[in-house]
Amino acid sequence: MNRPLALFLSRIAHPLVILTFFVFYSNLRLQELDAALWTITAMLAITIVPLIVWNWLKWKQGVYSNFDVSVREQRFSMFGFVFVLAAILIAFLFLSNQPQEILFGSLILIQVILITFLLNFRLKSSLHLAVCTYIAMGMVPLNGPMALGLMLLTPLLAWARVSLGRHQWNEVITGSMLGTGSGIQLLYLTDYL
Repeated sequence: MNRPLALFLSRIAHPLVILTFFVFYSNLRLQELDAALWTITAMLAITIVPLIVWNWLKWKQGVYSNFDVSVREQRFSMFGFVFVLAAILIAFLFLSNQPQEILFGSLILIQVILITFLLNFRLKSSLHLAVCTYIAMGMVPLNGPMALGLMLLTPLLAWARVSLGRHQWNEVITGSMLGTGSGIQLLYLTDYL
């Protein structure tokens, strides 16, 4: 019974799922509909879709043990690909004059991924927890009840990741601290703190 619940929580709170939701929700809240749809399409096409294809292909080829890329040594190639996508995203954000909240939110998320990459040399910090807590903080000014829901989900997600053997407690705690700290940084930079 515990494993199916842990898998369910891990899948619904997968970084790519939560990020896709946040890209839609935040853009629709912060921009007019036409601009929001343009930004959403571009952000998904530049980052989320290529990363889903990359991870799926590497998993099917046996390069990654699982779609989550939860083996620390296997993560380096994923991070390299993510940084290429991040560079393209940054160029798009600047060239398309995105609102400050979207620009800062994206840059700080890239910072979260960079710090996770650097930590990966010593510790496999949980991207699930880093992204979930970061998005929870980013949701605070947009929708308080949704932010609270994501915050309440994080202990369950931490349990799920440890229960599945994908992380140890220090790795999920590190991911949570990284996401929360970066979320506070976002709120400060966008004048919500």
